[in-house]
Amino acid sequence: MATNDIVQEIDASLRKSDTELEAALPKLLQDIEGHVETFVRDYPETFNRLIERSRTVDIASLVSDDPVIAATFQELLWTRTNVLAESSPEVKEHIDDDITVNFEAKDCPIAGHLVIDGDEQTMYGDTGRLDDPMLEITGPATTLIGLILGNVHPIRGYIQQQYDMDGPVHMGTRLAPIMNSLSEQVPVER
Repeated sequence: MATNDIVQEIDASLRKSDTELEAALPKLLQDIEGHVETFVRDYPETFNRLIERSRTVDIASLVSDDPVIAATFQELLWTRTNVLAESSPEVKEHIDDDITVNFEAKDCPIAGHLVIDGDEQTMYGDTGRLDDPMLEITGPATTLIGLILGNVHPIRGYIQQQYDMDGPVHMGTRLAPIMNSLSEQVPVER
């Protein structure tokens, strides 16, 4: 299916109720597979609406049923992170330290990692785990996705025990403004 056709299908699904969107999401994610970077880069408004609406869906259940859907959903999140990090001077100005992080959901098969290079002012996220990260962050899938998307404040979420973090707290404190700067780059459409 061509990317433009996928975008039209997504736009139509986004006009549906939450229940109808939840039922349509597995097929949409299957259709997006192989087109994620084009979708994120060329259709940012539709992408942002899809991610915003997906917050109403039980992602843990959705991704537990199908590993391909889990991988594609994570690829959407990490591709968005990568695109924002490479294209935003506001994000780059917060990147001044080397940080490696694993994220792992306790309630479904979502695991990813983030590599931040302070010298190069780059960051890259992807699925799978790093062998020896500085930080390990675990929690419910909804919380971890919220950390990546910016609707869970990194410091408040940690203090409120919304997620667990293993590793030096000062590294988590260095990670927080980077994650916040990512979320500030995406206007929320309502």
